[in-house]
Amino acid sequence: MPGHSIITSEQLEEFDRRGVLRFAGLFSVDRVRSLREYVQSRLARLGLWKDGAWHLDPAARPRWPATGLKTSEAIGNKHPAVEALLEEPALRAVVEALLDGCAVDRKMSGRPQVLFTLPNSDTWTVPTDWHMDSPRLASGKQPGVQLFAFVDTVEPRGGGTLVLAGSHRLLNEGRFIRSREVKRLLCREPFFRELYSEAPPNVGERARLLGRVGTVGSVELEVMELTGLAGDAYLTDLRVLHSGAPNTADRPRIMATHRFVRADVVQELSKGYGWT
Repeated sequence: MPGHSIITSEQLEEFDRRGVLRFAGLFSVDRVRSLREYVQSRLARLGLWKDGAWHLDPAARPRWPATGLKTSEAIGNKHPAVEALLEEPALRAVVEALLDGCAVDRKMSGRPQVLFTLPNSDTWTVPTDWHMDSPRLASGKQPGVQLFAFVDTVEPRGGGTLVLAGSHRLLNEGRFIRSREVKRLLCREPFFRELYSEAPPNVGERARLLGRVGTVGSVELEVMELTGLAGDAYLTDLRVLHSGAPNTADRPRIMATHRFVRADVVQELSKGYGWT
């Protein structure tokens, strides 16, 4: 099938097993630079970027879980530099391979979005707000994939999204299950009770959950932090649980995301949600 040559059979097997796949340098230097410069130009209006450097007032620093800005207003997602991400030939080929050639529903997929988080914490933690962006479908079909692209370098504990590799393989029971019910069902398992629990009271101690490997039945799970260099990207199964995270770095986190929803599940999604 066209596009499959960009991904090896080993990578396809890894994606099927873990629901997360990393691609170093997926985006061209010029495309990423253009988007980064657009973001910086918008933030220059707020005094956060000047003369090629960040100017972040410690006194005005947001506190986790606040990110500091409403990205859609301060930066916006309609600029050509944002939408140009989806024109990257390598990305198109990767998505086609991971969706096994299935068409993408343009209306449900919407626009790519910029993810921006100012430095907002002195202590890094693994949060409890784990969620998914798509329900479990009765058909058992993969609903689509999500892109997480690095517009600038995101270092460890620098605000990168957290994902739970392998979680897309749980609760595919032949019925429609929404995100809220998924949480209730998963918390029957010790691994998830700890992941969702507010305890211990010192949230800094929860940092030890990063890299935690566990199993539910035959499914192996791992808490992962998405970090990388400008131009790198991750693709995840839309059923994978994920969470925002604090930014303890001295620079903002700048990423972009986009959901590619399979056209052949739209009717099932609509029926499950009761959309007309």
